Amino acid sequence: MKTRENVTPYNGKRQRGAVVITFSIIFLLLITLVTLFTTRSILFEQKVINNQMRSKLAFEAAEFGVSAAYQYISDDPDRDGDGIIDAIFELNSDNVGTVNTSAVGQQRVEVSIRDIDSDPDVILAFEIVAQGFSDDSTATRTITKFVTVIDALPNVPNNPLTAHGTVDVNGSATVHNLEGSSTIWSGGDVDVGSNNSTATYIANPADPAYPSCMDTPMTCSETQTSNKTTIGLDIIEHDSNLANLTAEQMFENFFGMSPKAYRAAMVDIDLSAANGDDFNSAANLAQHKIVWYEGDVDIGKVTVGCKVSVTGNNRCSSANEAPSIVIINGNASLKGSPHFYGIVYVMGDASLSGNSTIHGAVIIGGIAKSTTGSLDIWYNSGLLEGTRENGPLASSAGSWRDF
Repeated sequence: MKTRENVTPYNGKRQRGAVVITFSIIFLLLITLVTLFTTRSILFEQKVINNQMRSKLAFEAAEFGVSAAYQYISDDPDRDGDGIIDAIFELNSDNVGTVNTSAVGQQRVEVSIRDIDSDPDVILAFEIVAQGFSDDSTATRTITKFVTVIDALPNVPNNPLTAHGTVDVNGSATVHNLEGSSTIWSGGDVDVGSNNSTATYIANPADPAYPSCMDTPMTCSETQTSNKTTIGLDIIEHDSNLANLTAEQMFENFFGMSPKAYRAAMVDIDLSAANGDDFNSAANLAQHKIVWYEGDVDIGKVTVGCKVSVTGNNRCSSANEAPSIVIINGNASLKGSPHFYGIVYVMGDASLSGNSTIHGAVIIGGIAKSTTGSLDIWYNSGLLEGTRENGPLASSAGSWRDF
């Protein structure tokens, strides 16, 4: 007798439950995958943001380095006078930088400055490389920039004293040029007066180091060439080439641009008689500066172009020299005991009295008259070359790189 096999009856509810479980598992897997992907995207985005922030901080540090280099170069890139561009951070008691690395908040920056000028006497072109680091040093940005100094004295004078008009010496005056054979260049008459102390001096051909000593300022011995009884060949007078120049042409001959353009572009200290500016207080101890005075001025006890005050017959040491340019757009009366290191340019007439001392050169657009007291002018090409670096900085076109 046949028996019926046990057959599980169809149950639709159980099959529906299995489908629900299957879809639930798939859904959970999808949610898990989406969550993992979202988390990964968030983490990646956060990492990108953090990297961008670190890169920004590093870039800001590099920008600070470039700005610090600009400021240091503007003041004087070689403050210790050793012929090498200084470090720019952690200034010592002499205001000379000692290291090229500095903290910038939590970041830091390393700066190098390289002389790229072909002229051995001056530094007028620089390459600045500033590398900034983030707070954890994982991000770096480098900025490279080429900058040039606009030459403040393109045509350095060859004579201690140059005058468009006459030169009249009534007091005691000495003019020294140990680097050449000329002392006074004038478009008019030169009268050295009758004072026994008045004389001009040039490099002595009998010096054992002559003529090579003329290549280094203030090293040759000197010999007298002109005095109250003799006018030597060192004095050039009635030069029509000089006398025929207009005031603007004469200025451009030395400074390379018109007085108006020069004042607008180059001047550091701009003073005016109309504004009541006091030259003696404003210009005293000016260092590596271009000083402009608009109007007539009386110049008294002042030191310009040296880091310390100089009095009497004393001289600024080479370590303290900071040659500057003084331009007077008017008449100037030098009284008392002013000391200048660099170049003095008077567009009008100049009355030189008291005990005035000039190391470098003086140029007079009108007549030069020494009345009483003593005047001493020492030609120094080293100081004059140094004034060329006093111009403002300008970036070379297309030189900025941040990679």
